[in-house]
Amino acid sequence: MSRIMDRRRILLAAAASVAGVALLARPGLANTGDDKADLQRIADYFNGVRSLQGRFLQVAPDGGASEGQLHMRRPGRFRFEYDPPAPQQPSPLLIVSDGSFITMEDRQLKSVDKLPLTSTPLDILVRDRVSFDDPKLKVSRLERGAGILRVTLADAAKPQDGRIVLAFTDRPLQFTGWTVVDGQGQPTTISLSKLDFNPELPDSLFEYGPRPAQMRELQRRR
Repeated sequence: MSRIMDRRRILLAAAASVAGVALLARPGLANTGDDKADLQRIADYFNGVRSLQGRFLQVAPDGGASEGQLHMRRPGRFRFEYDPPAPQQPSPLLIVSDGSFITMEDRQLKSVDKLPLTSTPLDILVRDRVSFDDPKLKVSRLERGAGILRVTLADAAKPQDGRIVLAFTDRPLQFTGWTVVDGQGQPTTISLSKLDFNPELPDSLFEYGPRPAQMRELQRRR
């Protein structure tokens, strides 16, 4: 059961990176002119990213760390592939969205879960355009520091599901990762690195099935 819950937490984390927007709980707190301007900057930033790829580092609530490769293409498509435990071995965990369905494969558990994109919060998060005016999204907190900007967001209809904090360096604005806090208060942090913005990405990356030649070539280039 704990592994299943871990996969659900990973999936929620994945949603954040792809969308650049996510979930939290209370009415919005960002009401000043500066707040609105910063939120618009963030929305413009994400809307300028039609595709991306890079590395991610995930730190689980128990401190365990894992790494992998992320690919994303709007609208609705993403692939999170976790690094294998040893060379020439398959990835132990894979999360893929083809724009209609999300597939989660765990080779260690020998399980594959599939669900419609429209039945999850990802339907909101991976739309073609990001907007903080969406009534289903509420900004709970906007924090500014020395070259740092953090935004805490929630699903207003499901506050029990937890919250997410998006992290950026500022001026210039750069997305660096996020922390998901689930309904039990357990945090999972994702840090991004080596990001490549708006690359050409083949459809095969977002199709679940045997690894095509394009995937092997991408693996070779890492």
